[in-house]
Amino acid sequence: MKKLIKQANEMYTKRRYKIVDMIAVKGLFLPLTVVLLTGCSQKAADSVRNTGYEKSALPTEQTTGFEDIKSLNEDAFAWLYIPDTDINYPILQDSEGDDSFYKGHNEYKEPDENGAIHIEAANLNNMCDFNEVIYGSSPDDGSRFAQLNNFLDKDFFDEHKYVHVYMEDNSLIYYIIAAYTRDNTRLLEQYDFSYASGCMEFINEIYRKGDDNKIIREGCETGLKPEHFLITLTTDSTDEPGKQTVVIGCLMGDVAGKIDRDVDYGDEEDIDIQAEQ
Repeated sequence: MKKLIKQANEMYTKRRYKIVDMIAVKGLFLPLTVVLLTGCSQKAADSVRNTGYEKSALPTEQTTGFEDIKSLNEDAFAWLYIPDTDINYPILQDSEGDDSFYKGHNEYKEPDENGAIHIEAANLNNMCDFNEVIYGSSPDDGSRFAQLNNFLDKDFFDEHKYVHVYMEDNSLIYYIIAAYTRDNTRLLEQYDFSYASGCMEFINEIYRKGDDNKIIREGCETGLKPEHFLITLTTDSTDEPGKQTVVIGCLMGDVAGKIDRDVDYGDEEDIDIQAEQ
């Protein structure tokens, strides 16, 4: 773990994922240049050190830690943490490919109407997909992903900028770029993220104007490309029943330098796809 923390300070010189030189991307992350070069890796390391869980690399108050939870449930592959919120949970993927299992079971595989934080079988659990879609419920007690709905408040959104994902051999940090309410359709069914064209369709959704409750981080109004790596946290909307609230982040830190993939542009005509203005 100490080795990973040390590597955090060097992650921008060692990153290997494709075309995530965000300083060079027009518009996107440009106001963050100084922060990217000097501060984000330290924040990621501090968020671990300040909790006393250096062994597991998890900023969690639970007494078990990641290793113990994984020993009880082999489906746990990462831990999700949003600083200054109660969102602090393991991420699971059902090993049998049952996407409905963790809607009704918790991280210990116990029946639980609040379910667990999970991804579907169509997503890779190494976090190397274009868009990792992570699901969670919104219980009345405010647990699980209920606080995602707070991101629709501009003040709350402005004050919460980072999502941390901790894995056994890596530590990732995502910069939150957008939050809004959308129709309750499955993103992995609506968009084919295995092709650049499908990635661009989702990017166009993010940038599409006219959604009253959409918030986009200042400086991030343009610049996303299929070569980026996104994380989409989704839960039931508490303000608009039947819809979902999504909070979207873009990868900006990869301690171990393992996040990588080839982008399939398919037919030649797809190469010239552009974001809608």
